[in-house]
Amino acid sequence: MKEFKEKQTPAIKSTIIVCFILLFLVVIAGLVLLLKADNGLEAALKENNVMLFDAPRNVPAVSLRRHDGTVFTTEQFNGHWNLINFGYTYCPDICPTNMADMKIAYNQLVEAGLADQINFWMITVDPQRDTEQQLSLYVPFFHPDFVGLTGDPEQIATLATQLSAVYYREGEGEGYTVAHSDNYAIIDPDGEFIALMRPPHKPDHIVTVLTQLIDNSDSIN
Repeated sequence: MKEFKEKQTPAIKSTIIVCFILLFLVVIAGLVLLLKADNGLEAALKENNVMLFDAPRNVPAVSLRRHDGTVFTTEQFNGHWNLINFGYTYCPDICPTNMADMKIAYNQLVEAGLADQINFWMITVDPQRDTEQQLSLYVPFFHPDFVGLTGDPEQIATLATQLSAVYYREGEGEGYTVAHSDNYAIIDPDGEFIALMRPPHKPDHIVTVLTQLIDNSDSIN
């Protein structure tokens, strides 16, 4: 019996060592696949002019007003993906083009069965003229599911700064314009600012990016 045990002990040790080696290889293989997936996502996003942040950025708690007159807080970003466009209704060129691109992209996402996971927003950089009534005539014209936000200028500035949007007034009198950056901010279902989409914008870019983010949501950050 003693000899039998002595013969078995090396065999058991060898088996344990082999199991540990196999487990180690499985873990390494999993990490390699994960890194490849992450690199693939990052590459796909870069091709569509998107900068994915190394770590999510907090969104400040502000209170604004939706174009239907109801109260908005940034907690309403939670639970959905969010594409945010900063602009204003008197904008002569960039804003209507961006809103039209968003409409095309949204309709494509509807066809793909993904639109119910995404909210599209326009936040005004001209709250002096963009009242709730003004936004209610402008934003739903592009799509009834889009939401326009206005409110206290300081609250808007706080949110815009954190979401990497820059704007300033040019000119005097009623005909003034507002110069502003042309980026889309992307907020994830946890309510965190995770990516910035830079121009030039195309509907296909929006669709591809949001689809990629939804498909890889478990591996992001």
